[in-house]
Amino acid sequence: MSQFSLDKGYLENFARIGVAFSGGLDSSVLLTFLSDNPEYKNKITALHVNHKVNKESDSWEDFCKERASELNVKFKSWRLEKFEKVSEQSLREKRYQAFEEWANSGDLIITGHHLDDQTETILFRLFRGTGLKGLRGINITSTVGPLNFYRPFLENNKEELLNYALKHNINWIEDDSNKESYYSRNLIRNNIIPEIQKKWPFIDKSLKKISIKATKAAQVLEEVAMEDLNKIQFSKNVLDMDKLKSFSTQRQQNLVVFWLNHFNNIRLSPGQEDQIFSLMNESSEGSSIFNFDKHDYTSDIKIIFSSKEIRIIDNHLLEPLSENMSLEWDLKDLIKIPTGELSVEESFGKGLDKKFIGSDIKIKARVGGERCKPFGRSKSQKIKNLFQEFEVPDWKRDYIPIIYIDEKIAAVGDLWVCDEFHTNINEHGISIKWNHNF
Repeated sequence: MSQFSLDKGYLENFARIGVAFSGGLDSSVLLTFLSDNPEYKNKITALHVNHKVNKESDSWEDFCKERASELNVKFKSWRLEKFEKVSEQSLREKRYQAFEEWANSGDLIITGHHLDDQTETILFRLFRGTGLKGLRGINITSTVGPLNFYRPFLENNKEELLNYALKHNINWIEDDSNKESYYSRNLIRNNIIPEIQKKWPFIDKSLKKISIKATKAAQVLEEVAMEDLNKIQFSKNVLDMDKLKSFSTQRQQNLVVFWLNHFNNIRLSPGQEDQIFSLMNESSEGSSIFNFDKHDYTSDIKIIFSSKEIRIIDNHLLEPLSENMSLEWDLKDLIKIPTGELSVEESFGKGLDKKFIGSDIKIKARVGGERCKPFGRSKSQKIKNLFQEFEVPDWKRDYIPIIYIDEKIAAVGDLWVCDEFHTNINEHGISIKWNHNF
């Protein structure tokens, strides 16, 4: 009778099972164990990523292919191109990219992580200054982007896997680099944990208890965050800052981290969380932008903080209108501009006067110093001052198109129509609609 167990009810939810197969002890035991279960054998594909960072990488790939063939399971491998900087993080990202190529939404990736890995992970995160979520360690099941992961060996230690391998005559690869303490995890595994175990031999069980308690506490915090989130105005990309500020500082921070994680798949390091909390608390009339480091998988977005909102924007869309832009428009058809789309709709008592259809109409960018006398006001004002009055965030101002008629400013986006060009309040006019792309 095997000492390993599987959540068969959970496994029934998935059409295919990918086994992350490096050829090492852990994954070799995992693949053998799963292939010995007839109900899963036809679902299994051994997934091997050849990182090309070790001189033995190609022979390891051959070993894994042969082992999969011996077990009569499907095999899929990837050979990575050489990349500039090799790190644990970069290698993990490359593996995930490969797995994403193979997996569909109804598929599962199973890995050989075990209890010793759990101890190593929690200590590693502690040394780096983790928060409560980090103390949870490795989850038995998790979702990373589109990938579903399952780790059935987390209740078993390395010794149990070794005994299973010896009992079943399983061959595996020994990676000599695991003995080198250059990498942080190897240092913890090879040097620190053995010393701890001399004094506290039950460190695995102690950290497992911490993991369980941290998981329960994190679940409560997520429930609180969801309740708070439902009380304020939010979307996937925007949080209302005024309503957010109605909560205590601790609940604000809890809510923002939850929103970034669960609605935008943005996972922050403790250091990044501290930076974001600092930007949230800055009392400034302008906006602050949080940029992710280039190596982050979320590097295609920015988080913008203003007095009115927290907004997530795709970097590719964060390009202001060019100062020399000049586009002709007929005030009839929808027109695409770099920051979105402009269209019109008929309205009563507001908007541009219809008599200007057919005039010389151009769409331009703000360059500074422009003035407009909004309809109903007694004097013209600088557009910059109007933006400040109406609390238009500073980061947004250079995206807003300005409509010129016969070389005069007639409207500022969909915000104001200048008095000279406004329709009579008793007549139908043309209202401008700006559908921005952020």
